[in-house]
Amino acid sequence: MLRINESKPIEPMAYDNERAIRMKVGSLHCMLSNLTIIRKLWNKRVKSASKELRRGWIKCVLETHLANQDLYIRVMCGRL
Repeated sequence: MLRINESKPIEPMAYDNERAIRMKVGSLHCMLSNLTIIRKLWNKRVKSASKELRRGWIKCVLETHLANQDLYIRVMCGRL
């Protein structure tokens, strides 16, 4: 399981960066594993970014993916 260590510096995603991440994560199936989502979206720009920015990117991807999974489960179980 991927985890973000909150004690290390994290640069939060904002505005267009966050929107772009949400669109890309939304295009993938929500029941894929966290690691699979990260691997599918990882690219040269993310790899060359600072550690703080990479942590923020991973955090935003995982939060978005978790929200999508939650919505999917609620819809499929008839709780929505």
